[in-house]
Amino acid sequence: MTARTLSRTLRLALLALCLLAGGCGLLQADRQMKRLDAAVYFTGIVETENAARGPIVVVLYKLDGPPEPVFLDVVPRTRGVYHLAAPPGRYGILAFEDVERDLRYRAGEPATLYEGVALGMEAVDQPPSAASGLGRIRIPAAPPAKVLPAVFDEAYEALVRRRNEVFGASATIDEGRFAPEQVRAGLFRPLGFIAEGRSGLFLLEPYDPQRIPVIFVHGIGGSPRDWAHVIDKLDRTRFQPWVFFYPSGVSIGLSALLLNNALDELHHRHGFATSIVVAHSMGGLVVRGALNIVLREGRTPPVHHVVTISTPWLGHAAARWADIGPTRVPGSWLDMAPDSAFLSDLMVVPRPADIRYTLFFGYGGASRWVSGNNDGTVSLQSVLPAGIQSRADSVFGFDEDHASILRSDEMVDKLMQRLRAEADPLPASR
Repeated sequence: MTARTLSRTLRLALLALCLLAGGCGLLQADRQMKRLDAAVYFTGIVETENAARGPIVVVLYKLDGPPEPVFLDVVPRTRGVYHLAAPPGRYGILAFEDVERDLRYRAGEPATLYEGVALGMEAVDQPPSAASGLGRIRIPAAPPAKVLPAVFDEAYEALVRRRNEVFGASATIDEGRFAPEQVRAGLFRPLGFIAEGRSGLFLLEPYDPQRIPVIFVHGIGGSPRDWAHVIDKLDRTRFQPWVFFYPSGVSIGLSALLLNNALDELHHRHGFATSIVVAHSMGGLVVRGALNIVLREGRTPPVHHVVTISTPWLGHAAARWADIGPTRVPGSWLDMAPDSAFLSDLMVVPRPADIRYTLFFGYGGASRWVSGNNDGTVSLQSVLPAGIQSRADSVFGFDEDHASILRSDEMVDKLMQRLRAEADPLPASR
């Protein structure tokens, strides 16, 4: 490949990213992406010696200097997998059985300390084995005999408040948290987005056990506002809309982990029997990644029906060249390369037979920057691979482009038909 051709290919790759994201701020992303590359990840099995009387809380705290909590995860069962992430550094892990169910440690509650193995963030997409760093924490039945680190301070209270604010908090589509400047921050400054607790699964109305949750997941450079027209047509007598907002600049695997954690928490909190997930573009990859996490952990997903709209299952050809430039592009765009490790592993985990799948796509675009038939942003070859079509229960095409499909009355009417048809035999709560 000549230098001239390479330069043109790189420009096309960056243009494609800007088209998907609705804007461009790659220079802003460079430093943040490099910091994310250096972040560390801890994962493993955590379990209690006896049947847990409440959820298990796992806290990651700094070892250099005074112990400072930086991340917490909640496993709402006697045995499960914990996920912890933080900037580079030395850390310890404290796990306790939350008997009082308030996420705070109380004297007398069983607890233990553990020194985990720090992994790279790529382990989010490639689950480690026991040999490569899968830590195992066992919480004894008796209270700890030694004094625990003083991590339950104001910083810990801030972590708890932030978790409560983003997992199941109320929201409205037009509020400031979903404004364009927040979308750009999530794409090009994702570290600040995460640190400020902006990512989460939000309820657009109070939880109702008699109605089935419909979880809407946006694509790269998107937000819950993308779903305004769809949600406006939702039958509120049968369904309740939830929206997932995430920093689309991080790796797709990390976004999938955020969705997994939020859905697991709300399922534990409310006990809904099932849900329906509707995802646009890259959001479909995030959803499939989250389901894979659930299945790898041996759990049953609280999801009955998944609808993906214009999802590029085979990635975007332009993303193949995204890592050859002078700046570091968002991690999600690297995952969109057709031969990326994330996409290669995505379909390895079989989809459970009891999860129904509907595939929507648009064919109304004609971009000269995208090869072959396309919807103006991604190729139909990527959206409609044979393996995906064969696994779908229903497939529908619309004369719309990649963005306009979410505003199409024809698409929304068909979506509502599919939601009603799949929800007819389902209970709303257990």
